[in-house]
Amino acid sequence: MPHPGQVDGASSPKGSQYSAHTIPYNVEDINLFMNILMIGEYPPKIGGISTHISQLKKELNKLDQDVFVLTYSKSSEEKVYSTKLPKKFRGIFFILIGLFKGIYIIRKNRIDIIHSHFATTPGLLGLLLSVITRKKRILTVHGSDINVYLKRKIMGQLVKFVLYNYPVTIAVSPDLANKISKLSKRKFISIPNGVDHSRFFPENLEKKGIGFIGALVDEKNPKDFVELIRELRQKGIVEPAYIIGDGYLRKELEEISSGLNINFLGEIIDTEKYLKRFMVVVSTSKTEGFGLSILEAMACGSPVVSLMSPGANYLLCDLNLIAQDKNKLIVLVERIIVNPEFRNDISNKLFEKSKLFSWKKCAAYTLEVYKNILI
Repeated sequence: MPHPGQVDGASSPKGSQYSAHTIPYNVEDINLFMNILMIGEYPPKIGGISTHISQLKKELNKLDQDVFVLTYSKSSEEKVYSTKLPKKFRGIFFILIGLFKGIYIIRKNRIDIIHSHFATTPGLLGLLLSVITRKKRILTVHGSDINVYLKRKIMGQLVKFVLYNYPVTIAVSPDLANKISKLSKRKFISIPNGVDHSRFFPENLEKKGIGFIGALVDEKNPKDFVELIRELRQKGIVEPAYIIGDGYLRKELEEISSGLNINFLGEIIDTEKYLKRFMVVVSTSKTEGFGLSILEAMACGSPVVSLMSPGANYLLCDLNLIAQDKNKLIVLVERIIVNPEFRNDISNKLFEKSKLFSWKKCAAYTLEVYKNILI
């Protein structure tokens, strides 16, 4: 199966960063019309996977493909099937309930291919449905499944089992593709996320604030953002800070950030309203698989800096906006705030680079993968 910009079973994170976006494609050559079942998070759930599936569904619909979604998010959208789950043991119940509902969806809508997103519960459910109904299957890994769960004892075994039993896996970054190539001899392909340029674009607004966007969980490392703001205050920088997101760490973060002028905004759907105004956006995650919020900030022309992570390296490394540690990150943020010329220069470079990514391209390449599986 051809790899967009790479050959089967090979991936080079540095040498092929833009390969899935710069190799020409021709959607008109793809003439299969399919019924596709996607499994994973979906809006109104906020996060990278739900954004990915919803945008992919939207763009595939434009290519005359019929997409259905099986999710544990509460959605009333047409062709999206939600599952009501208890708060405890959600993963187990999603598989049990999802099996019956999935078989119903597949038979009723004559599904041609099952596309699971995330190599844990959704991946296992998709695998079981594929075996039972004898439909083709494909998996997309998004980051935490490889960078976080793979390192855990029980969940790591599940991730390996799922990867081994999918004949084709899509990775949202070359780094992820490189990692799974060491775990499985199956076919894999790197197709980066896109960005909705109709929502995320620069506006001539007064820039204000230091922003953080992400779930308030250990994997996103928000405590380092609070400590970064504390260090900046000690340096005399009083620019207000904003945290967009929610999670089990919120109460602790609010306590340790008292007096630092950090505003907790909770989960917000229309994040572009803030990204267009932030003076600088900071990512402190060390396990980011792609970094969709980073790309969305780039598309808004907002300066973005990050601690080193696979996703951030992919998007920002060539612009020297990656910091090896918290101290170097503080220096970068301070320079952006106090140096308008530097701030404007990197804003322009980030915006131009964001043009390499679109959901239209992501959908076109994904459709090409479907075609190769079914033919």
